[in-house]
Amino acid sequence: MPTIIGCELSDPYFSTVKSIREDLVDTFDIEEYPNPFPHFTLSPLDEDVDIDGVVTAVEAATEDQAPFAVHTDGIGLFRHNVVWLPVAKSPELTTFQSRVVAAVSDFGTPPVPYYEPHRWFPHVGFAVGDDDEQTGEIVEFLLDYDFDWEFQVETITITRPPAAGDQYDVMAAIDL
Repeated sequence: MPTIIGCELSDPYFSTVKSIREDLVDTFDIEEYPNPFPHFTLSPLDEDVDIDGVVTAVEAATEDQAPFAVHTDGIGLFRHNVVWLPVAKSPELTTFQSRVVAAVSDFGTPPVPYYEPHRWFPHVGFAVGDDDEQTGEIVEFLLDYDFDWEFQVETITITRPPAAGDQYDVMAAIDL
């Protein structure tokens, strides 16, 4: 699993996503989402990347950036039954993500091409279903929620899985 540079959700949405993920685990008997920190990813990097160097690069790329608003709504699906909440791309968000990706480009290319700025789908992960049928049930369950949210991006987190275990740890948090 890769190191993740992401925008942490602010409350109440951070807590809401954590609660929804817990409900999905309990209701559908699925595994917890691998990265337990509600965020949307700006860029993934290899898991053994130099964290101090990445932090320095992200701080330099975001030093003049004030918090800004993003909007979410709907439900999305990726292959392999990944269910997610779309984050609307805006000119400000796209420029911000491009700056961060450029700043960390010396640390390697993203292991997944969908994080290249022109192909990026900002999203908040909810669950990974076991099969297509269960994934459909998860989507149906989520339709009862109102995901028309607007919140401020105020913190960038850098997370990665620990040497032993599947869940991610926060390696750094950078306030805008």
